[in-house]
Amino acid sequence: MVQNALLPAANTSLGLALGVAPLGHAHTKIVATLGPASERRVGELVEAGMSVARVNFSHGTSEDHKRRIDAVRAVAAERGTPVGVLADIQGPKLRMGVLEEHSRALESGEIVVIRAGPGPAPRGELCFDFEGALDALQRGHRIFLADGAVELETASILGDRLTARVVRGGVVSDRKGVNLPDSAIALELPTPKDRADIELARALGVDVLGISFVGEAADVRAVRQLAPGMPVIAKIERLAALSNIDAILAESDGIMVARGDLGVEVELEHLPLVQKSLLQAALRAGKFAITATEMLESMIESSRPTRAEVADIANAVLDGTDALMLSAETAVGKYPVESVATMNRIALAVEHSQRYNDLPRVVFRSSEPTFSNAIALAATDAAGALKLSKIVCFTETGNSVRLISRYRPGAEIIALSPHERTLNAMTLLAHVRPLAFPRLTSLEEMLALACERLLERRWVVPGEEVVFVAGVPPGVSRTTNVVKLHRVGERIDLH
Repeated sequence: MVQNALLPAANTSLGLALGVAPLGHAHTKIVATLGPASERRVGELVEAGMSVARVNFSHGTSEDHKRRIDAVRAVAAERGTPVGVLADIQGPKLRMGVLEEHSRALESGEIVVIRAGPGPAPRGELCFDFEGALDALQRGHRIFLADGAVELETASILGDRLTARVVRGGVVSDRKGVNLPDSAIALELPTPKDRADIELARALGVDVLGISFVGEAADVRAVRQLAPGMPVIAKIERLAALSNIDAILAESDGIMVARGDLGVEVELEHLPLVQKSLLQAALRAGKFAITATEMLESMIESSRPTRAEVADIANAVLDGTDALMLSAETAVGKYPVESVATMNRIALAVEHSQRYNDLPRVVFRSSEPTFSNAIALAATDAAGALKLSKIVCFTETGNSVRLISRYRPGAEIIALSPHERTLNAMTLLAHVRPLAFPRLTSLEEMLALACERLLERRWVVPGEEVVFVAGVPPGVSRTTNVVKLHRVGERIDLH
């Protein structure tokens, strides 16, 4: 039988369709949302490939959040494996008020009246339960309801109300979401609920904050003031954010391509190109990126994904995403563990493909002309030139590991740190495997003990060549200045 040149050979570990994907966890990280379907199965999720647990503060009580975070911490301690916790803050979600009949079908061509307030709205009217809508909307502006299922167009402004024509009909119900892509509406971020949730997240010791509906860099700065020292992710789901993406990236530790609301505000046919552009912008800026929303939506009810979902995940990995996120699939779906395992297999197969290995690498960022950045590039180049499978990096803050991860080495980055917060924050970075490691007084001792620990865990074998990245003096933040090529088992002498 002649092998088709477009298909992977059966022994190349490339391709789920052939059933030859390699075993293990992918370099691309998996974020799984905890909920009623999964909070008692955290250990299974980690075993299947989850690196970060997402706790959605838009739903549930403080007791729910604490219980789920405690479950993650218990599993991480039991397994000796860092597992990050991402708290996703709701942000200024625009919602309808309530309807007199709670649910209503809007017909194409129908004219409806829109007023401000919580409702209830009688037949022929809708209420918007947020400030500023009537001031921001102008004639011809689009209004999307129920996650884009229904589209209206503003027809006239009548003081304390406006009229709109139904362009695409459908069913709306109480408290459904509203998107105003053409309107310059001022949103409060963080909201009073966000402020309370951020305080709770800090008290519960979460590792990363996700900020919903970011529109500009000032939104990120406002949240940082409430959570000093905590990594923050700007969720890109507004059209306004696309115009300000460079400034938002400069203020954030990473971004999330949140395709739900973003897919409402951006024309659907443009969304794939917007996703690719955002992921590349994050790579160039040296920041991490998460791709989210409906990645395995069919697995909420089905034990097997669609072919389109498999291709979607594969393309996100090829685009350079650090992490892939599951939402309802693991929070309330019937197959939470299977969803994580499926996503892991797809990412792993892509990472073992020649196409992934041939992706163009990020060039040195002149905007970050530091010793640490130069060392990161040197370590990546050395590992690539010698075809080494491990870069071992000692880190206090995680910065040097982040820099190496940006260059997407073919090698896995073993990140050694004495700080639990640093270890947990690094669980979002592609190609990184964090490991708790004590701070020692000399670099020689650190290298020797690192070799012992890696051998104990069977992450390396005697005689294997690795790249070490460290700073002198040890234990001082942002002093990365050493690259050492070392053969495991040989005597260490830095003099």
